[in-house]
Amino acid sequence: MFENIRLETSRLVIRPLTVRDLPQFHALLRDKEVLQYLPEDVMSREEARGILSWLIGCYSKNTPERIIKFTVGVAQKENNELIGWCGFGPLEFDPSEIEIYYGLSRHYWGRGLATEAAGAMMHYAFERVGLKRLVAVVRPENRASVRVIEKLGLIYGKTVTGLPSDYAAYEGDFYYSLNRDQYRNPTGQRKPDWEGGY
Repeated sequence: MFENIRLETSRLVIRPLTVRDLPQFHALLRDKEVLQYLPEDVMSREEARGILSWLIGCYSKNTPERIIKFTVGVAQKENNELIGWCGFGPLEFDPSEIEIYYGLSRHYWGRGLATEAAGAMMHYAFERVGLKRLVAVVRPENRASVRVIEKLGLIYGKTVTGLPSDYAAYEGDFYYSLNRDQYRNPTGQRKPDWEGGY
């Protein structure tokens, strides 16, 4: 289930990360624009190698009842080249919740690929893994990612406030959620109020 995932969309293959992905994986993790709204800093090749190795090691440890981290590669269908990642795992400031997340090389932004990848991953989470609920957090100023989350059908719940200082990077994030019943029977959603509108 976790070690042998292979999902295909019209343009993408979602597959396990491998050690051969290191050059492209590092390219993603050293790009300031890709990491602009994430709590991580730009990484060296050795740091990226360590993260990649850890993520690969998580595949055999994950179970539907206990997900440590499930991050997979997003690759172009025509050549299997890694262009991003998506996945789900415990929300850093509330590990009782499972967060869905994604990231793409900036060279592939604006094409609907993040929605395509994360949508396939969401379906896998609810229908194959059997998760009952997913959440997402996003910086309000990251309008592109807010649009992705809302296209996926996640429902705005609150703005994150009052976190301990260790999690200050998440302060002010928009918090969305969706349960399996809502996913299967969508009925619309509540959107956050934007200053000045969309």
